[in-house]
Amino acid sequence: MSDLALEDVETAMRFARTRGALLAEDVANARTPGFVARDASLVPAPREGGESFSTVLHDVTVNGSAGVLEYAMGAQARNAVAYHELAQQERAMLRELRNVAEQSER
Repeated sequence: MSDLALEDVETAMRFARTRGALLAEDVANARTPGFVARDASLVPAPREGGESFSTVLHDVTVNGSAGVLEYAMGAQARNAVAYHELAQQERAMLRELRNVAEQSER
């Protein structure tokens, strides 16, 4: 496991937190006249030694406040599952590092 792998998981977790906040704003403002819902995507970008990721915001096309709520709540649920999975992955990676460190001490 490389440092880049752990860094990528942490980047994805930060993205999920940012996306969750954006989707919560969509829910909070869904009934505001003229409101345009937004979402975010994580887009790969090349970097030295691998790939990095950047967040891209985009408008969401839905019909009315009910459409905004339906979209945002569904996206929020999927985002929460993704965050949970990333947190589990990070815990597994940290356990692996701990095991390697303990083995090297013996």
